[in-house]
Amino acid sequence: MIGAGHAGCEAALAAARLGIKTALLTMDLSQTGKLACNPSIGGPGKSQLVTEIDALGGEMARITDQTMINVRRLNTSKGRAMQVCRAQVDRYRYPATLKKVLEEQDNLYLIAAEVDALINKGSRVVGIRTTSGWELHSQAVIVTVGTFLNGAICYGKTSFPAGRAGEPPALGLTSSLRLLGLKMARFKTGTPPRVDGRSIDFAPLNRQETSAVPLGFSFTTPPRVLSKKFPVYLTETNEKTHSLIRDNLQESANYNGLITGKGPRYCPSIEAKIVKFPHRTSHKVFLEPEGAYSEEYYLQGLYTAFSHAIQVRIVNSIVGLERARITQFGYNIEYEFVDPTQLLPSLEVKEISHLFLAGQINGTTGYEEAAAQGLIAGINAARLISGKQPVVLSRAQAFIGVLLDDLVTKGVDEPYRILPSRAEYRITLREKNADLRLAEIGYQIGLLPESRYEQIQRKEAEIKNAVRTLQRIHISPGDKIDDLLSARRTTPLRQNGSSLYHLLQRPQLTLADLLPLCSLSLSPEVAEEVEIAVKYDGYLQQQTREIARLRRLEKMVIPVDFAWQDLASISHEGKERLTKVKPRSFGQATRIPGLSKADLSLLAIYLKR
Repeated sequence: MIGAGHAGCEAALAAARLGIKTALLTMDLSQTGKLACNPSIGGPGKSQLVTEIDALGGEMARITDQTMINVRRLNTSKGRAMQVCRAQVDRYRYPATLKKVLEEQDNLYLIAAEVDALINKGSRVVGIRTTSGWELHSQAVIVTVGTFLNGAICYGKTSFPAGRAGEPPALGLTSSLRLLGLKMARFKTGTPPRVDGRSIDFAPLNRQETSAVPLGFSFTTPPRVLSKKFPVYLTETNEKTHSLIRDNLQESANYNGLITGKGPRYCPSIEAKIVKFPHRTSHKVFLEPEGAYSEEYYLQGLYTAFSHAIQVRIVNSIVGLERARITQFGYNIEYEFVDPTQLLPSLEVKEISHLFLAGQINGTTGYEEAAAQGLIAGINAARLISGKQPVVLSRAQAFIGVLLDDLVTKGVDEPYRILPSRAEYRITLREKNADLRLAEIGYQIGLLPESRYEQIQRKEAEIKNAVRTLQRIHISPGDKIDDLLSARRTTPLRQNGSSLYHLLQRPQLTLADLLPLCSLSLSPEVAEEVEIAVKYDGYLQQQTREIARLRRLEKMVIPVDFAWQDLASISHEGKERLTKVKPRSFGQATRIPGLSKADLSLLAIYLKR
């Protein structure tokens, strides 16, 4: 593994745990697992990735649970199925804890070295060469180098080579990837200023406490309530801030021509917010604590590439930050990435065997997206070496499947971030049922222990038994049930009564209301899944039918050596798009952007023949 960020760490642990002797190389071992941007894990879409990583036997959820200092449930105004967790983690304890796990893992060797080139024999990669000339030969290589490929930090009118602040870029490796024929392009990402907490006036700010209800990400650790010592604070920009930004746009590398790469749409700079949304009078800024032994606060929402002098004025224009002292200035970083349509769904490069890519190198942004790719790349590299078929998750199985399918089928024209709206089956793919969906796969791969798998099987059986019990028990009209229905302001029972299952489908009632009417005793996690199964029954049945259709399409497998150019009647544009992606199934072909229905119909006929 080249690179010890979130992708590299998950990849290395997965491969080593599957019995493959693994080397993890990085320029500086002290930066292993670094949280280079915001000190948080989870959120909509991202939380699902974290729990799926955990269900498959990955590490991110466990490290998060051990090091979080503030955790909250988001989307609480929506139904249970849409709610997710987001945690503030200790920026310093998180990487230290992860590094200790890596160091204690059998079959895994951490090496401080800068990789200068990949060694290949024809169309197969067989190892790496470092800048010192040392060669390390291997049966597979996974590249997880984040923003280090020909990276450059930019702010104001200043630009200089860097992979991250204080770290050099990977120039030789960039050239090596190009020499292998990989198509590459340039993206950018940004980070906001950090400020000294002792210089903040917290009195006028909105305080967001950690959850009073026990929460956690991993299915292997019990949820807990955290200390209230580390709240998140909320403030907002104002017209003074906006005027200052509008009047000084030429002092931002984002607007003076210094930066050419495209940035993430869903995490824009503060200057882009002001320019694109001139009608907005304010934008939220979250003050996120950096850690238990740090006074620094991360200004989430204030991503910028302004000169340092302007950054000071912007920060000091905001309520609560009038006297704030900046400890680290914000900046943007431009870097190169590889067009992910050149990858198989296993994350192996199509034209260069035994080479895998994972993380930001594939055009994504975010710790969770990187870790998910790293886990899959590590699993599949190990399986390739062991002579086994790759693990490929479908869109119907996991958010990880959505992420990978989007990358290899559709490609990217901006840094990719997972979103619930990208998942067609998001009601089925919930944060808290990831273990039920993926534990069998994790167990069969060899990453999930048998004891844990059996525990999840018992949980699944308990859920099914509870649902059957609710369907079986019927309640007739009477004082007890009528009083409950009246108190919840819902319609009284008719003469023939109703099952508890149908009663629970009423939005005014909860499972807790009905448990006294039956003999069920359920743990909180089982009760939540039972309630979702009943209340979302119609939606879940509809998605089950849609998933069955998707699986039929995916079963129409397309051979690896399929001669796309020989297809008769398909349009020239259609052949170009199919040749670029080389879909492995008809289902994947249906998701290629711009492929016409006529071309798909002809392809289906050809495959059936």
